[in-house]
Amino acid sequence: MKKIIFFTIVFLLGTSFWAIGQTVSNEHVSETYKKMPQEKVFVHYNTSLLLSGEYLYYKVYCLNTKSDSLSNFSKIAYVELVGVDKVPVFKHKIVLNSGLGQGDFFIPTTIKSGNYKLIAYTQWMKNLDQNQFFQSDISIINPFQSNQSSILVKNDPILSQNINLDTTKIENNNIPMGIIDNDYIDLSINTNSFKNREKVVLNIKSLKGDLSYGNYSISVRKIDTLRIPKNLTASTYMSSYNEISHNSNTARTIYLPELRGELLWGTVFNNDTNLPASNTKVAFSIPGEQPIFKITSTNELGVFYFNIYEKYENDYAIIQVVDNERNNFNIKLSEHLSVNYDSLSFYNFKMTSRIKDYLLKRSIYNQIENVYSEIKPNTFESIDSITPFYNSKAKVYFLDDYTRFPTIKETIVEVINEVYIKQKKDNSAFHVKLYNQTFESDKLPLVLVDGILIQNHDELLNSNVKNIEKVSIVSDLILYDSETYEGLISFETFKGNYQTNISGSFIKKVSLFKPLGVKKYFNQKYDEDKKSDRIPDFRSQLLWSPNFNLDKETDSLSFYTSDNSGDFEICLEGFTNMGKPISIKKIFSVK
Repeated sequence: MKKIIFFTIVFLLGTSFWAIGQTVSNEHVSETYKKMPQEKVFVHYNTSLLLSGEYLYYKVYCLNTKSDSLSNFSKIAYVELVGVDKVPVFKHKIVLNSGLGQGDFFIPTTIKSGNYKLIAYTQWMKNLDQNQFFQSDISIINPFQSNQSSILVKNDPILSQNINLDTTKIENNNIPMGIIDNDYIDLSINTNSFKNREKVVLNIKSLKGDLSYGNYSISVRKIDTLRIPKNLTASTYMSSYNEISHNSNTARTIYLPELRGELLWGTVFNNDTNLPASNTKVAFSIPGEQPIFKITSTNELGVFYFNIYEKYENDYAIIQVVDNERNNFNIKLSEHLSVNYDSLSFYNFKMTSRIKDYLLKRSIYNQIENVYSEIKPNTFESIDSITPFYNSKAKVYFLDDYTRFPTIKETIVEVINEVYIKQKKDNSAFHVKLYNQTFESDKLPLVLVDGILIQNHDELLNSNVKNIEKVSIVSDLILYDSETYEGLISFETFKGNYQTNISGSFIKKVSLFKPLGVKKYFNQKYDEDKKSDRIPDFRSQLLWSPNFNLDKETDSLSFYTSDNSGDFEICLEGFTNMGKPISIKKIFSVK
């Protein structure tokens, strides 16, 4: 099946009208597209009401529309928070690992009070009608904003009744009082009432053996006593999801799936004719301590594509045309196109001035938590080291092991025996002595600095060498994107921050729409050391565990209550390995 999909994509990429930003005019290709795997996205988020200073946490589930199982098709999802003005507050790019991804957003004081929409989709889903995107309502209160007219009304009873844990009726905010469960998974805790800073043990039990196994996300949060938008659950989302509805417009943009990672694309133009330049080589570099380097060629429409599946830290890239006559070309990089949100409708959240004390207390708690956030840190997963494609063949010179010379030119002459410099007219060039070289050739080696392709070697010859940590040399032919290079020279600086001084229409420094890093969220504990006993703890979010994998009959996790008393909800959302949606809620109190 994967081979069929791959060759179908190759066919579409090779078709003259298949390109992002191009229109479809061939019914056969349109029908071929419709037969390919389709996706839908569900997002589990921690709450539908947020104040400035709080976090929106979310987990993305990308599913195959036919089987409802997790999709391995797209590797990138997009999550946006859109205001009533139809302008996104944030736009996140999320890496999907076997259909799963996660992210969060801190609500700053610059965001106005009002009603918002949480939207999620993959690029492949942009070929569908917009109503197939995940959509759910979020309301935000900015207590630092003087004008609250967008959400404030007078004489509107907004506070709900006191929560009664002994009933299962649904209050006006649609939160079940008690437990929502099913016959797949059972949730249990050691008691229904806890003291402040007491340990809670949450037991998760499979009720149907391996049929209950799957990936889930778990949120434990204080229940809002305001009438707020209803959280969309996995169960309600799947039961209400419409059948796939393809856009009926036959002259429209077709969006390529991001099958291997981020898909970046653009067009190369000839400066003399202003026409797209076909079969032109383009180099792409993300410099850094773990540099990324790629070369590709434009298609017959002058369009180039880069699949970025590696993780990276830098937020910019260098793109350049690779050609002896490179000054005759210019590059235009395409941006991620925004979605037209004119048809969105929003929940009408309102409040009265009577909740002033409630908001003041909650806002103070948030500010206290943020003051102590440095000692309650969330941490990012480390980025795996990237092994250069030439690594196994390279001889490496660590320059601190040798006498340091002022310039790269002197270092080449005095230290690196495999490289020599050749002068031709007004230009100098590096050359590598190949293992089996029997005659001199005018072919040049592939020269990189922190992953940036250097086409004009004079740029480096008189550069200061003090920032160069090491030089890697390959004394063999290098074949890269059908181009043969006579050897390779790779310079790496200590900080991976080389800045090229070459400019022109053929080279662009572009900002990247970078995917969010994956976080490991802080889980407060009180049983290991007594240092935290003196630190204020007013968490309303007691636990956010976005990647709980149930793969055995019973499992458990634990968390601690805080000094924030009230009624709390445990919410488990997700899907079994067979695509069965699971939504479970359980209530407990902290007194």
